[in-house]
Amino acid sequence: MPRPDATPGRRADLARGIFLCLLSTLSVAAALLIAPVLPRIVAHFAGQPHAQELALLALTAPALVVALSAPLLGRLADRAGRRPLLLAGLLLYGLCGVLPMVLDDLGLILLSRLGVGLAEAAVITASTTLIGDHYQGAEREAWLVRQTGTASLSSILFLLLGGLLGEENWRLPFALYALALPAIPVALLLLREPAAPQAGKPALAAPVEGLPWRQLGPLYGVALFAAILFFMAPIQLPFLLAARGESSPQVVGLMNAAGAFAVPLGGLLFRWLGWSSLRAVLGLAFALAAAGLGLLAGPGGMAVLLAGVLAAGLGCGILLPALLTAIMALLPFAQRGRGTGAWQTAFFAGNFLSPVLVIALTGALGGLASALLAVAGLSALAALLGLVPFWIARPRPGAARGEPS
Repeated sequence: MPRPDATPGRRADLARGIFLCLLSTLSVAAALLIAPVLPRIVAHFAGQPHAQELALLALTAPALVVALSAPLLGRLADRAGRRPLLLAGLLLYGLCGVLPMVLDDLGLILLSRLGVGLAEAAVITASTTLIGDHYQGAEREAWLVRQTGTASLSSILFLLLGGLLGEENWRLPFALYALALPAIPVALLLLREPAAPQAGKPALAAPVEGLPWRQLGPLYGVALFAAILFFMAPIQLPFLLAARGESSPQVVGLMNAAGAFAVPLGGLLFRWLGWSSLRAVLGLAFALAAAGLGLLAGPGGMAVLLAGVLAAGLGCGILLPALLTAIMALLPFAQRGRGTGAWQTAFFAGNFLSPVLVIALTGALGGLASALLAVAGLSALAALLGLVPFWIARPRPGAARGEPS
């Protein structure tokens, strides 16, 4: 006979999971809300020295701050608790996010964006750690897939909202950052501080031990490369379209939307491949990413470009939840915050490095197409040889699900 509170408990788990997935959209909003209004920001501050450089830094600075601060905030989550870090991050995100509505100096706006990045690191690290705390096995895998898919699909919404609001005034998109503030009472209602599984003690009482770097280090290395691939298509697509004589923002938006839809489809494919070894899943994902980048770099028309965007999105949609699930399975409760923080560092460092790598390769190889082909070759090599040592990725039942041996 089912327990009387089984249904309410399942509803609470569902509400908690949905809320934690929605929090992942804050990292997308941090950049994409203001991307459409960057030219207007530059125009408004045209009289200020280095206006264009400062505006671009305001766009990319949050990702760099996340990469630098996430491990420290993950350690704080293990020592002081996940929920306090999450609540503080939401408050800081809402306050710093809306400041550019009233600031009239690009230097101060850049400082406020650094605060957004710190808040983003706190929220995303704490929320991902909580998914690892509250769910296990296949259920944890499902929520991590949903988290990745939610973040990807939200990119379409934020690009549209940023563009629509920016048509009226470049400051208006910043108002949406205030939505983090009403999320605070929702977090207080839905989230509880998890207890350590064995001792039954809260997270802040858990002993601090070193991370198992021998096992985790290679996975973080693969995650960094996967993040570089993840941002390759959406960042370079406008330039590839322009080279074909197509500069319409609408076409660029539709193409990127197709890629965004392909990411959660890749997550579903990852779940379907749950019987395979982690190495086999990563091999397929890297092969799809390589094929997608190869098509993008080729001489084909719009249909070929669309096929490349879809293939790259599918591959990255498999890579991210596969790697995060495997990492979570290797993290004991007392180390989960730090381990998740290191994951965020790898992912957002990839965000920052992706265009830098393409710029360097474009200069060295003589063109964007050659640069993308070089990255596609590295992805194909990863598919053939594997970037994960065999003692982590050896075939075993449930390996793709990240279940511990």
